[in-house]
Amino acid sequence: MSAETSRVALPEIRTILYCTTLGPHAPYVFGYACTLADRLGARIVALHVVESLNKKQKALVEGYTGQGSLANLISEAHDRASRQLPEHMKNTLAPVAGEDLWDRIVQQVIIAEGRTSRQILKHVESTNADLVVVGAHTESSVIDRMIGSTARTLVKSCPVPVLTVQVPSGLNETHEL
Repeated sequence: MSAETSRVALPEIRTILYCTTLGPHAPYVFGYACTLADRLGARIVALHVVESLNKKQKALVEGYTGQGSLANLISEAHDRASRQLPEHMKNTLAPVAGEDLWDRIVQQVIIAEGRTSRQILKHVESTNADLVVVGAHTESSVIDRMIGSTARTLVKSCPVPVLTVQVPSGLNETHEL
C-alpha cells in the first residue's frame, strides 16, 4: 500500500464557534480564533451566553424583590443585552484582528440565554461549527469544583474538537498576541 493511498483526508474547518464571557482575557482567546480562521479561510461565529438563574436563585431573588418582578427584570436585561452586547463584543474584539479582518471572518455575533454549556452545544449544531474555541483558566471557585467548568464540560461532550486556550497567569487586559 503506497503512502498516497493510505493518507487520511484532513478535516475541513469552515466554521469556528468562538465562545466568550467578554471578560478581560476575551481578546487574548479571540486572537487564537482569528489566527485559525485567517489561515484556514474559515468564518467565526462569536457566541456570548447570558447565564440564566436556576430555580433556587430565582426564588431567592423573588424573595427580596417580590413575586413576578424577577421575570420583568430578566426580560428587560435580556432585551438590553441583545441590543448592546453585539456592538460591545465588536468594540472589544475587533481591535485584535483589525477592522478589515473582523469584517472578513466574523460572520455572526450571537447572544443567547441559558446554561452556558447547553447553549454552546446547541449552537455547535445550529451553526454547523467544525471547531469550538473557548478560554480556560486555572483559578477554580467552589462552584467550579462542584459543577465543573464550561471548558471541561465541552471537552467531554462536544461533538467537534474544542480548542481550550489557556490564559497565562499574570496576563493583563492590554496584552497583545
